Amino acid sequence: MSNWNLEKKIINIDETNHAQYQLNIYDLVPDKVDESAPTIYIQANVHGAELQGNMVIFKLLNLLEDEHINARIRMVPNANPYATSIKMGTYTYGRFNPITGDNWNRMYLNFFDQKEGQGLISEDEIKACENKQAYKKLLKAKIIEYRNFHKAYGIDENKNLFIYLQELASDADIVLDLHTAGVGCRYIYGPDFLEEKMAELNFPFHLVIPPEFGGAMDEASFYPWVKFHETHKSENTFEAYTLELGSEELIDSKAGQIDAINIFNYLIKRGVIDADEINTKKNTQYFCELKNYKGFFAPSAGFIEYHKAPGEMFKKGEKVMSIYHFDKLESLEEVISPILAPCDGIVINHAPSSNVKRGMNILEAFTQFKSK
Repeated sequence: MSNWNLEKKIINIDETNHAQYQLNIYDLVPDKVDESAPTIYIQANVHGAELQGNMVIFKLLNLLEDEHINARIRMVPNANPYATSIKMGTYTYGRFNPITGDNWNRMYLNFFDQKEGQGLISEDEIKACENKQAYKKLLKAKIIEYRNFHKAYGIDENKNLFIYLQELASDADIVLDLHTAGVGCRYIYGPDFLEEKMAELNFPFHLVIPPEFGGAMDEASFYPWVKFHETHKSENTFEAYTLELGSEELIDSKAGQIDAINIFNYLIKRGVIDADEINTKKNTQYFCELKNYKGFFAPSAGFIEYHKAPGEMFKKGEKVMSIYHFDKLESLEEVISPILAPCDGIVINHAPSSNVKRGMNILEAFTQFKSK
């Protein structure tokens, strides 16, 4: 029998002349908190077309229904309802703000690149925080400071939502940001100091990134803790990952169940859930450093056919794509332009449309990697 209550909170975060856009925040609150267990924050669907994370949250909540938990778990499905509402025909235009053109997942606050009084955290302030709880309070206070500074003239629409999300995650010890690719396999972004730990999420492909700020939620979450542990010369136990759950514009309940089981088992390992792990297939895992994660760009405009699916390996010299030029039918040998692999690799994702322009990012791949 479960020992927790589900609390729901609603925040208005955006509006147009005809609609209010709200965040629905779900807190799983145990009767008693084990101080040694990490607090969890999980959000989904910051990019409007990246839907699968919502299914995973739903499936995870089902798995937790009768379980005993030791720490608070916060879940935010549909974390950018404005983005999911922007449709063009049957497609969701939800990766970029349609007003400014900015990527929705590059809007978070960098506490160490601010002006004084607008959320800046100094080294002296980090030194004054003697423990994690004190530092969490500082992070939240700096977010509120940033918001208050901008009240007089109004806050940038690119920042408003993401300051709220960052504040909601500021109490966490583990942050999971659920995304998808255009057409992709399941892979995970994580900082290099967490390479061993992220393997416990049982994803097949791992992109190992530098422990730096880059504007995304995972980086905005772990980077302040990199600074904290550097200052205090202590081991960094904070975890934050971006989980890529297949392809955009799709909901898949069966795959969502597997994803939820992987997260459930991971939370057991972290002491958040008192339960036995659920049996699931253990994946062969591949790890690639960010510098070896390469993008292919269309050498010309045309209509592309992909010969390798996400998750499949290719060899140097192998044909991985073909571009068709249907305006050259008078010379049949010029219709097809093959794209050959410059090295061995693994396809991780590719563009969702076969209609491409020159210079467009059409495929991304691991080019040097190790397996475990």
